[in-house]
Amino acid sequence: MKLILVGFGFIGKSLTEAIYQKRDLLNKIDKGFKLVGVGARDGYLYDGEGLSLEKLSSSRRVSEYSPDFFKGKSSIELIENAEADLMVEATPTNIVDGEPGLTHIEKALARGMHVVTANKGPLVVAFKELTDLAKKEEVELKYEATVAGALPVFSLVNECLQGDRILKISGILNGTANYILSKMYFEGTSFELALREAQERGITEKDPSYDVEGIDAACKVVILANALMGRNVKFSHVERVGIRRVTPEAVSLAKKSGYVIKLIGTIDKVLEVAPKLIPETHPLCVHGTLNALHLETDLAGEITLIGYGAGKQTISAVLNDIISVMKNQTKA
Repeated sequence: MKLILVGFGFIGKSLTEAIYQKRDLLNKIDKGFKLVGVGARDGYLYDGEGLSLEKLSSSRRVSEYSPDFFKGKSSIELIENAEADLMVEATPTNIVDGEPGLTHIEKALARGMHVVTANKGPLVVAFKELTDLAKKEEVELKYEATVAGALPVFSLVNECLQGDRILKISGILNGTANYILSKMYFEGTSFELALREAQERGITEKDPSYDVEGIDAACKVVILANALMGRNVKFSHVERVGIRRVTPEAVSLAKKSGYVIKLIGTIDKVLEVAPKLIPETHPLCVHGTLNALHLETDLAGEITLIGYGAGKQTISAVLNDIISVMKNQTKA
């Protein structure tokens, strides 16, 4: 299987390093596995015989890899010209129009490539359109990394709960908001101070309103609703309240009563992201930058997944999707 990677930021570079570390595992599944192309903002690399994973994983920028770097050329050109079976899309998220990731995914699917993405934007904007296109072209579109990082929620439901109907989903879907509320809970700090500490630690989005206003969590609610509950909803369908107005006094009062305040995304009759009172004994009562997802099903009952939802842990989900595609093609 020949792979191209579009996006060489934190996720793309970390994935390259992981593929290099796991190369023996990948070659056991498919001896012909190769990374043949990488697209970046300023151009792309392509070698049909395969790029050096060792050299690429130690490069800070794609342009450092070789003088044969196609400077100034777009990733769209790479997608259109590459002889590849699978594309990983790892460009920054844009929830307004999904670009440039949306066009990248559309082009790859239309060319008969399987797609693995860590980019929420295209799925928030055009989930049904993309999944319909993948079905039409008889290729796979996988997106485990778009929600709750390393938590295998889509894999769990699609492979282990195939006979279950998902009745309700609720969860802590943004680690930054959870960090802020945890600081307020354990240390009694103000929202402003906790946010400043989160920014100093580098765990907020460039625009922290994505975290604290529930925008990021609402995107994940849309993807979960569409993927796991058969909805056809958009970002505008999510009722959203952030955590800016949560006060130390409110947190303290809740604590005295055995509750915590958490930013919870809910998929039920109504789609919602809002601060909620959660009993300290509830499975969703996790702290720090942890994410948690609580599923209510008709047969299995209640299931809770807990883990880290961002950073390098996200690479676990991307790599698992790649391996799943490879194994499925080996069986075919």
